[in-house]
Amino acid sequence: MPGFLDQFRKKVIHSVFKDSIEEKDDVILNDKIALGVLLWVVAEADDQFFPEEKEKIREVLRQYAKISDEELPVVFEATEVAAKEKIDLHTFTHEVSQDLPFEIKKEIIENLFRVACIDNDLAYVEEEMIRKISGLFRLDHKDFIDAKIKVKKEFGMDTAGL
Repeated sequence: MPGFLDQFRKKVIHSVFKDSIEEKDDVILNDKIALGVLLWVVAEADDQFFPEEKEKIREVLRQYAKISDEELPVVFEATEVAAKEKIDLHTFTHEVSQDLPFEIKKEIIENLFRVACIDNDLAYVEEEMIRKISGLFRLDHKDFIDAKIKVKKEFGMDTAGL
């Protein structure tokens, strides 16, 4: 029986490529979409999705996931479609993170903070969403705090009291 992530991938890829003659079968592309979905979920957490957040998601996908300019529109469209599906975050995150090394999980959490902090305001609901994803990745609380401090410093935000 296919897992949740496999079903998600098939549904999203099919919806994005429904008008294409050939269906994209690049598993790496699917994993990039999965990262994009987590970024999108955090950006939407505070019910304020700013253009800067969308641009930061694009930037993270370009830099971190090494998505080419050619692939970016496809990944971004698939990310948007998938995020609107209101995924089961627990199941999705569990399946996405199964084979990821610790360092990659930590980098993902840092990138989630980068999207959340792009407006120089880390909203409580954004932070809690990242905390939840961090927990689902089975990262220690210290790793969560370290990522938060690192990114807040990058943005010149106050880190006192953390």
